[in-house]
Amino acid sequence: MKDFVRIGKHSVGFDPETGFIHICHVGTMNGPEMVELADRIAYYVNTFHPGEARFELVDNRKSTGFTREAREALRNHPMGREDNFLALWGASIGVRTVINLMFKALSLVNASKTVATAKATEAEAREWLTEQRNAYRSRRAKVAES
Repeated sequence: MKDFVRIGKHSVGFDPETGFIHICHVGTMNGPEMVELADRIAYYVNTFHPGEARFELVDNRKSTGFTREAREALRNHPMGREDNFLALWGASIGVRTVINLMFKALSLVNASKTVATAKATEAEAREWLTEQRNAYRSRRAKVAES
């Protein structure tokens, strides 16, 4: 893991081998923490993979959600306008279902550039994120060729 940092109780780091940003949410994330997390993610992408989408692997085992200020901070952060692939793991089946429905609804309502899923295990989330990364890079290569 490269540039692993703590943000309050949460942590974030970059894996240069996979290109994945690893995030671990612990408890409830507040507005200032969300701004710091979004800034750190933007730094990883701009430093290690400029011009590429974000690929985030999120450990949700100990997450209790986000404050209203955190959701507003994420919505208003410029990082939120880029292509983003998000694989959450570790939540209960009920929470995973709600997360999957929420992201589907968001993509329909506001043409979100986030493609997301919630999986039971880290291995499942990592596999899904790897498939998304490979497909994304393949599409970009085809566009570059034409």
